[in-house]
Amino acid sequence: MKKLFFLSFFLLLGACKDADLLASDLESKDWLVDNNFIRQGCFAGKDCIPSLQQPHKSLVDGDDLEFLDDNDLVVGIWDGEQYVAFPHSILDWHEIINENGYSISYCPLTGSALHFETESEFGVSGLLYNSNLIMYDRNSDSHWPQMFLKAAEGSRQGDQLVIKTLIETNWGTWKKLFPDTKIVNSQTNYSRNYDAYPYGQYRTCNSQSCGDYIFFPVPPVDNRLPEKTRVLSIISENTQKAFPLKNFEEPTLLNEIIDGKHYSIILSSKEKIGIAFETSSPLSIAEWSIENGTILLENENGDQWDILGKSIDENSNDLIGAKAFISYWFSQAAFYPNTEIHL
Repeated sequence: MKKLFFLSFFLLLGACKDADLLASDLESKDWLVDNNFIRQGCFAGKDCIPSLQQPHKSLVDGDDLEFLDDNDLVVGIWDGEQYVAFPHSILDWHEIINENGYSISYCPLTGSALHFETESEFGVSGLLYNSNLIMYDRNSDSHWPQMFLKAAEGSRQGDQLVIKTLIETNWGTWKKLFPDTKIVNSQTNYSRNYDAYPYGQYRTCNSQSCGDYIFFPVPPVDNRLPEKTRVLSIISENTQKAFPLKNFEEPTLLNEIIDGKHYSIILSSKEKIGIAFETSSPLSIAEWSIENGTILLENENGDQWDILGKSIDENSNDLIGAKAFISYWFSQAAFYPNTEIHL
């Protein structure tokens, strides 16, 4: 079974995990990141892992969702018109989904997902930095390490991604909260086994002894947390702070001040929920009933929002999603080595 996994892994990526970029290839370009930790993830180059462009979607009780179980993770958003879910099990195989005016990206090697505005389609470059997906935009051909949150090379160098609100949770929770949601289904026009996770024991392997540890080189691993611990991290200008999901089994709302800005962070490992907002005043949980399909957040004035920050009151604005994401701890520490940990 192990050999079969590695065969499928190599066929998927078209490369071995020890492949390095030639020094001359990197030295010919000016990068904002340390090119000693850039690796060729797949020899086939750009689009070796195919992104999806406005893929087919189903309703909760629709067809082509046979690959999806209630415990499977999804990325969920409000796109301005409807609630939409993007399964990890689709993103594991495609990594980027381009929609009208925005993209969803997910790197299975670092466990990190983003929702960002864009007028350009994004694709998989075939490169990795700190084991993290390097995207490229098809308008300028610039390179964007996903967790760097800005272009590291090309004519867009230094431009920042416009981050939008996103939540990660499991499919069972999401569809109870948003029963009218649409969800990307298996009709992608690609022959992939969306029932299967393509990276073996990688998600749970925290030791070199299990073989599926960290495929590509990163700076020395920060051992303050086990490497594959899922953390939600706030990325502020001068400070980064990580919140380990495992420390918050029951629903918890934390109000934090980071670099003079107010943040509200909602965490629940029981429902695999993690999301953060930049707020003007503290929030609290007004109601939390997954079975009844309701999570309500509230401020001191009684204004209320759903878990994605969409206002319940037409006279109130939606909450602003924080510059934040969930990832494995090893990758957060590699990108942001001075990250504080909320314990």
